[in-house]
Amino acid sequence: MFVLPYLEFRPRIAADIDAASDAAVIGRADIGARCHLGRMATVRADGESIRIGADCWFGDFSTAHIAHGYLPAVVGNGVTVGAFGLVHACDLGDDCVVGEHALVMDNSRVGAGAVIAADSVVPPGKTLEGGWLYAGVPAKPVRAVGADELATLHALVRKGESSADAAINALLRSAHQLQLPRHDAGHGVPATLAGSAFVAPTAIVDANLSLGAGGSVWFGVEILGGGDVIIGAGSNLQDNSRIEIQAGEQVRIGARVTVGHNVRMASCVVEDSAMIGMGSVLGAGTIVRAGGVVAAGAETAPGTEVAAGEIWSGTPAQRWKPVPDDTRINFARGGEVYIEYARNYSR
Repeated sequence: MFVLPYLEFRPRIAADIDAASDAAVIGRADIGARCHLGRMATVRADGESIRIGADCWFGDFSTAHIAHGYLPAVVGNGVTVGAFGLVHACDLGDDCVVGEHALVMDNSRVGAGAVIAADSVVPPGKTLEGGWLYAGVPAKPVRAVGADELATLHALVRKGESSADAAINALLRSAHQLQLPRHDAGHGVPATLAGSAFVAPTAIVDANLSLGAGGSVWFGVEILGGGDVIIGAGSNLQDNSRIEIQAGEQVRIGARVTVGHNVRMASCVVEDSAMIGMGSVLGAGTIVRAGGVVAAGAETAPGTEVAAGEIWSGTPAQRWKPVPDDTRINFARGGEVYIEYARNYSR
């Protein structure tokens, strides 16, 4: 396990934690007894604190992060987060289950014993009552969940097992063909890095990477399959995102672009100052024009062109609305925070 300080902050981790060798815990994290961190799982408490209670389980490629200088992440006791799940600057009550590739976003509060189905998104600022199943983008209440079913869901995720009931499996397993980390690719950076660029120690780069000044590639990111990946100045590719391209293919990301946590990208073009939301999926041939936004949890069909200055959402992603001025300003500020992070981590 990678245990790293951030500035003057060092993690506090119970002695009996069970963690993969490439899991990462950073900064002002506090992790309770008998917790499990799977392969490439990342708990990144740099710009705020993360508190995780006892008996929690985080699957492969899962991520816990914060909102810089604003919101911590608080995870209760006995919580289960499936592979590629994301817990971001939110409050999860005791005994919650978060399915594969599900997102719980900033300033949301999820009550004890709630279940967030695979591929679902809990939007910022939502309060969800405990003891219910929630599904969809955005996540909406489906039905109450009893104690026996809740225990079964926890056990299935933690053991990596399937149920004879297809409906139960659909609650927990992503519709995407999520694959486990590619340890055979090895860690390392076959890359051209400009000054002040940063690549996290648990990132895997198996392609020709060019990273501009102030650019950053974060923990658990995988860039796989050969080909060329060009990332412009001041852009960031956040924790546990994955680029999969073949030799001869290319991903071009312009300057001042933010690619959120747990994003999946095929060969595509993302122009300057665009924003790719957490947990989104970009199909092959996608073009995101300058200042365009792909919303959290959205999926672009192959060949989609997201217009400049517009937010596209849904599956398949379609035009939702122009990017409001305040949103554009907040995205730019977030990008500056990541340039600062890159500088601080490189010290």
